[in-house]
Amino acid sequence: MMTTRMIAALAIGAALVSFWMAAGLVSIAYVALFAFAIAPGLPLGFALFGRRHAAGWISGALIGYGLIQLTLWLVIVSGLASTLTFIVAWLLLLAVTTLLARGFSGGPFVFLPEWRAADTRALLLVLVLVPVLMGPPYRNLGRADETGNRYYRAYFTADFLWHSALAYELGNFALPPRNPYMTPRPMNYYWTYFLLPASAARLAPGGLGDMERCLKTNAMLAGLLMVGALFLLVRTAVASPWPAAAAVVLAIVAASSEGIYEIVTLVRQGRPLTDLLDTNIDAITAWRFGGLRVDNIPRSLWYTPQHTTSIALGLVGLLVASAGGVTARVPAIAGAGIALGLSTTMNPLLGVVCSAIYGSCVAFDAVFQRGQWRRIPVHGLAALPVVMAVAWGAASHVMDGAGSALDFGYHGFSRHSPIVTLLLSLGPILVPAVAGLLFARGVASRPVIIGTTGIVVGLFLLYFVRISEASWVGFRAGQVLLVSIPILLAITFEQIGPRAATVLALLILIVGAPTTIVDTWNAQDIGNRRPGPQFRWTLWVTPAQQEAFRWLRAHTPQTAVVQMEPMVRAREHWTLIPSFAGRRMAAGLPISLLPLPEYEQRSQLVRTAFETTNADEAWGILRRLRIDYIYVDPEDRAAYGENLAKFDTQPDKFERVFANQEVSIYRVK
Repeated sequence: MMTTRMIAALAIGAALVSFWMAAGLVSIAYVALFAFAIAPGLPLGFALFGRRHAAGWISGALIGYGLIQLTLWLVIVSGLASTLTFIVAWLLLLAVTTLLARGFSGGPFVFLPEWRAADTRALLLVLVLVPVLMGPPYRNLGRADETGNRYYRAYFTADFLWHSALAYELGNFALPPRNPYMTPRPMNYYWTYFLLPASAARLAPGGLGDMERCLKTNAMLAGLLMVGALFLLVRTAVASPWPAAAAVVLAIVAASSEGIYEIVTLVRQGRPLTDLLDTNIDAITAWRFGGLRVDNIPRSLWYTPQHTTSIALGLVGLLVASAGGVTARVPAIAGAGIALGLSTTMNPLLGVVCSAIYGSCVAFDAVFQRGQWRRIPVHGLAALPVVMAVAWGAASHVMDGAGSALDFGYHGFSRHSPIVTLLLSLGPILVPAVAGLLFARGVASRPVIIGTTGIVVGLFLLYFVRISEASWVGFRAGQVLLVSIPILLAITFEQIGPRAATVLALLILIVGAPTTIVDTWNAQDIGNRRPGPQFRWTLWVTPAQQEAFRWLRAHTPQTAVVQMEPMVRAREHWTLIPSFAGRRMAAGLPISLLPLPEYEQRSQLVRTAFETTNADEAWGILRRLRIDYIYVDPEDRAAYGENLAKFDTQPDKFERVFANQEVSIYRVK
C-alpha cells in the first residue's frame, strides 16, 4: 500500500511537472508569489478549522486569495498602486488577520473529525487529478512551433484569451476598468479574481511578468484549492475518506455520458471514431438535441478559473454549515460569512446561490433540532458580508446590465429533450447519487440537506433561468450541481458496502470517462487545423503579428486605443489587440460578454472607415471614436484590398509608425 509520503511526493511532483510544462520554470516563482499573497488568510483558516486539519490550510488559502484581491483593489482605487504599496498593504492585511484570529480564544471553532493519515492520502490522490488534467492542455496553450507561430485551441480563444485582455486592462491600475472592446464604457464583468495575476504581470521582473504564464499558473493553483475544498465538504458526509475520494474523482472524470453516446452513435452510423476529434464532446446535448449544456469540472478548471474560485469559497461556507449547522459558534458563522462574501465578489450568482444553500441547511437543521430555531437570526452574521459584496459589485459596475438580461421561465433550450439531455450531461453520477437518498436514514442530516438543496437549486437554475447569452446560467448551474451531487454519491458508496461500491464506481467510470478522455485530448490538440462550427479548431498568431504586438506594448501608452477591423475576423481572432497587445479598442464584438447593440453599431462604423476610399471620411470616423492607432494585417488586406491605400497616401491624417512583412500600424493624427 502506498504510504502518505509516497503519495505526497507523487502529488507534488505531478504539480511541479505540470507547472513546468504549462508555463516554464518561471512558474515555480509564481507559485511562491501566490503562496506569499494568500498567507494572510491562513490565520483565519486555522482559527476556523485548526492547524492540524487540512481544512485549516485549504480554507485559509482560499480566504487569503479573496482577501488579497480586495486589498489590491483598495490600493489601486486609492491611486497608489506600486510594488511598495502592495507589500505594505499585504503586511497590514497579515497583521489584521493575525490579530483577528488571536482575538478569538477557544478555537478551532468548527468541529470536524480528526484528520488522519488516510484522509491525507485520499486528498492527495484526488488533487493529483488537477495537474494530470490541466497540464497537457495548458502545455499546448500558446505553444510555439519551429517557425514561431503560437497556437491556441478553441475554446481557450473564447475564455483564456479574453482573460488575458481583461488582465492587461486591470494592469493599467485604473478602476473601474474600461471595457477593452468599447473603451468609453466601464467593464461590466466579475474581474476580482484576476487582480493578482494582472498585478504580478504588470510589476514582476523578467519572465514572471508574462501575462499568459501568470494566468495559467494562477488557474492551476486555484484548481487545486477548489478540488481540495470539494473533497473536504464531501468528506463530512461519510465516516471514511475513500467513499468521499471516489465520489469526487468520479464527479471530475466521469460525470457525463455524452462521450459514450457519441461513440455508440458513430459506430452505428459506420463512421470513424476519428470524427470525435472534430466534436465538441461535452456539448452533445446541444449539438444533437438542441438542448441545455453543462460543462464538466475539467472545463471549469481549464476555461473559467474565476467561477471555480467563487464556488471554492462557497464550499468553505458550506463546510461550516455542514459541520456546525444551526448551532455553529458565532466566530464560525462569521468565518462562513467571510467566505461566502468573498465568493460573491468573484461571481455574484454563485456566491448568492451558495449563500442560499447555507441558509437552507441552517433552517432545516433548526427544524430537525428542536428548540434551536431561536438561533437562526444569529446566522444573519453570515449574510452581512454577502450583502456588502453585492453592494460592492454594484458600486464597481461588475453587475451592470445583468438584471435586465435575466429571463425566467421554462422555454427555449430547456424544453428540448430535458430528461435525455440531463441524463447525458450528469446521469452517470446523478442517478446513483439520488438513489443515495434511499440510504440517507441514519446519515448525518446536514450534508444530505446541502447536497439535496444544491441539486434542487442547480436544476432550477438550469431549466428556469437564463440570460441573453443563453448558455451562461446553464454553465453556472452545472457547477452547482457538480459540487452537490458528490455528497450524495459518497453516501451511496458508503451505505452499499465496499464490493458493491467498487462495482458501481467501475460502471460509472466506463460510462462517464470517455467524455473526459476525448475532451482532454481535444483541449490539447493544436494539430487540428480543420474548420469547426463557425471557427477553426485551432488558431494561431504569426511571428510578424507577435512582433507588432510587442512594439505596441513597448511604444504606445497603456491607455492607447488601437483599433483593428472587428468584423472581418468573426468569431476567430476577435480579441487580437486586447489579448496580445494589451491595448484597448473603441469597437469590438466580444463573444465572452453580454451582447449589446452598441458593439455592433460601433463596429459598423469602423468597418466603414476601413472599406471607404475617402480618407477624410475614414479619418473623421476614427477621430470621433477617439482611436489613436490603426492595425492592419493580411486579413484586412484580403477583405479591403486597395481601399486601405488611404492609410499610406494621406500622411497628414495617418502616419505609418510600424511595418513588417505582414503588419502595418498607423497613428491617427
